[in-house]
Amino acid sequence: MQYHIITVGSELTLGLSVNTNAAFIAKRLGREGFTCNCQVSVPDNLHLIAKAISESLVDAHGVIVTGGLGPTADDITREAICEAVGCELEYRPYLAEVIKERYGTRNNPLPEITFRQAYLPSGATAITPTIGSAPGILLDKGGKYIVSLPGVPREMEAMIEHDVIPWLKSKFSNGEYYRLRVLRTTARTEASLQEHVEDLMTASPDISVGIIASPGEIQLQLLARGTDENIVSRTLNEAEAKFTERLGNIVFGFDDQTIEEVVGDLLKKHGLKLALAESCTGGLASKKITDIPGSSEYFLGSIVSYSNGAKESLLNVSNQTLLRHGAVSAASALAMAAGAREKFGADIGLSITGIAGPSGGTADKPVGLVYIGLYHKATSYTNKFVFFGSRDIIRLKSANAALDMLRYYILDNFEQPAGDTS
Repeated sequence: MQYHIITVGSELTLGLSVNTNAAFIAKRLGREGFTCNCQVSVPDNLHLIAKAISESLVDAHGVIVTGGLGPTADDITREAICEAVGCELEYRPYLAEVIKERYGTRNNPLPEITFRQAYLPSGATAITPTIGSAPGILLDKGGKYIVSLPGVPREMEAMIEHDVIPWLKSKFSNGEYYRLRVLRTTARTEASLQEHVEDLMTASPDISVGIIASPGEIQLQLLARGTDENIVSRTLNEAEAKFTERLGNIVFGFDDQTIEEVVGDLLKKHGLKLALAESCTGGLASKKITDIPGSSEYFLGSIVSYSNGAKESLLNVSNQTLLRHGAVSAASALAMAAGAREKFGADIGLSITGIAGPSGGTADKPVGLVYIGLYHKATSYTNKFVFFGSRDIIRLKSANAALDMLRYYILDNFEQPAGDTS
């Protein structure tokens, strides 16, 4: 089944918001074997939205639209669907009651415009909201389908999971099964990852292999499909085992696992407490760690020591070290890691110091130069990196590299090594 994605909102076409909805939909439905052939964003314009829907229905089995289902005047996706397929809006009294319930008990009556959300295109089925107040829309028009969902990501995601996927499967079940496994790696480049596994890719004709790069990690995606569910699952499991064995510890996780989640599990498993000292990343590594629920079990705290004075007063980095080696150096990184460990009474201190740019680099210390330090009992060492990209990309790569350095340290010192092909 092939479909298009239309994301509605002038904030998208003006570049004021990042379009995360299309990425989620394509990724999630791709795991079910549905193929997105086109993604387009349109402003809050009735005729442009209708035109995009009409064209999608010509070129694909259907279209998924997000945005424009709220109560305000610029929420016009319902009207655009009607224009695209030639139908009228119908008032659904039961949806009005659902909307009242979703808003809860309030002292003031709901504004009348709130109930615009209770109108659906004729013939459509409502997706009752469990988050927010805007109903979604399911419409089968002559064998072509339209799915319209709220633009708020968590509202849209809930409807995709609980309503849209089962509905699409009921419409487009062809007896073919799909299984996807994502191997998340710390390979340096797409080319280096492919070089490691190229022979396995050639020797696995029943598996579609994709390599996708993002800052700080490279993903290897394995897709198996067929008419026998058991054979598809077995084929994928066998391929996963072969690729994972070949790549070793550069595979840090699977599917939706993040590096911070994996590191947190390792710290928790071995009863280790962590403290951070960050300079160029400005607390990004600490944020990633504390994004994981329950991280207080292993993360004690961090110090963002951006200035040399902060490094001296908060982390006990000596003035002599800073003068002789500079703030961006192996010596300063080690001192920062030792200072964080001592300040918080942690088992491990981890530090990041570097030049995120776009200015501040020199011939000896270019933009992107980063030192990461680790201090644990009598063990201490640093790694030197030179990252490329924007300021945000360098900071993200630095935070991920620090977490990966910690992951390797725990694997090498607290678990049986599984090999390393990095």
